[in-house]
Amino acid sequence: MKKVCLIFAIAMLCCLQMMAQNDSVWTFSGKVIDAKTHKGMPYVSVTDRQVGTVTNEQGEFTLKLQSEPQAITFSYVGYKTLRLSASECKALMSDGKPVRMQASSVVLSDIIIHGSDARDIVLKAIDKIEDNYPHEANLLRGFYRETVQKRHRFISVSEGVVDLYKTAYNRQHWRDGVAIRKGRRLLSQKPSDTLSVKLQGGPVLPVHLDLVKERDILLNEEELSKYDLNFLTSKTTGDRPQYVIELKPRVVTDYALYRGRLYIDQETLTFTKIDLQLDMTDVDKVTRMILRKKPFGLRFTPRELTLSIDYKTDNGVTRINYIRNVIRFRCDWKRRVFKSNFTIVSEMVVTDRKEGEGVKPIKIRDSFNRSDNFYDKVIYFNDPHFWGSENIIEPTEDLLEGIDKIKRKLLKR
Repeated sequence: MKKVCLIFAIAMLCCLQMMAQNDSVWTFSGKVIDAKTHKGMPYVSVTDRQVGTVTNEQGEFTLKLQSEPQAITFSYVGYKTLRLSASECKALMSDGKPVRMQASSVVLSDIIIHGSDARDIVLKAIDKIEDNYPHEANLLRGFYRETVQKRHRFISVSEGVVDLYKTAYNRQHWRDGVAIRKGRRLLSQKPSDTLSVKLQGGPVLPVHLDLVKERDILLNEEELSKYDLNFLTSKTTGDRPQYVIELKPRVVTDYALYRGRLYIDQETLTFTKIDLQLDMTDVDKVTRMILRKKPFGLRFTPRELTLSIDYKTDNGVTRINYIRNVIRFRCDWKRRVFKSNFTIVSEMVVTDRKEGEGVKPIKIRDSFNRSDNFYDKVIYFNDPHFWGSENIIEPTEDLLEGIDKIKRKLLKR
């Protein structure tokens, strides 16, 4: 059976403001916090239904629209969906307050399993994929970012706007493709920062790691037979009750399995969120799955590999919304004392979409190849007007500090 591995990329505010910018762009910037703890909430979906973004690790966001919206929607698993009209956003702005989201509770009746076990629910959800997901091709516009850290220091930052063509969910991904429309990078020039291993990845991840569409990876009866599946306490997404199903390896195979959680809408049986972590019990198996190339004499030790995918439902159709990969590993040379720890984060958020007869596949000459490195395809970083009206994920404070340090070092050279 075909095996598709989780592959990861190498290459790779605080108060509400609202203002009109050039080109008639309506910009809404702010911070989302937990109403009880007052802590910033990462990875919250922020959208006017057609155009969207997600919050960064501190809960900060910027959403750019071509006109004033009727409402902005904030959604996150386990929290009540919040909808703010343009006038409510302006009121928050004038008061200098953040967006507050409240945790939702699920009453006991919502978590009754109706006589089915967890495996039955997952298999029924798989059978309904073609009903719940797009029946026609979609062209998705997205913001993509890769970062590489050596210990706690950023050594590479790459980001760009990409177009993602996806066929209907009853077809395989061989026609799906990704094209880079805009990109920039910043790379440390210290020889000691050179990363001498090569993994697969890049902006093609939403094509090859859309687990709902690429069911050979996990969501099929044969693969699921290798796991124990159990119900956890129900959550809500968008005010809709979700089954939360825990997944753990139950057999030993010749390749690494996963641990994680599947979130499934209780009424429509739609997969709404998937969180997976590669089982690190056997690091040799993990290494074979993710490592493409390394120099002779270099020891590569994987430490963590995670994947999180969010799907968003609009008008009864569910589409991929956000994907985030994290890989941590250690490199050291034989006969050397010091070891280097690396962390690579790749993420993409869908910011806009088109569908229907006018959508055409990405041309082969424009398509990003999965063997390509993203940072080889983009070149500059310092243009202050680079993003214009494009939606991005706001950089975290740590990332901003890391970018500044790299810039200062480059200027000294």
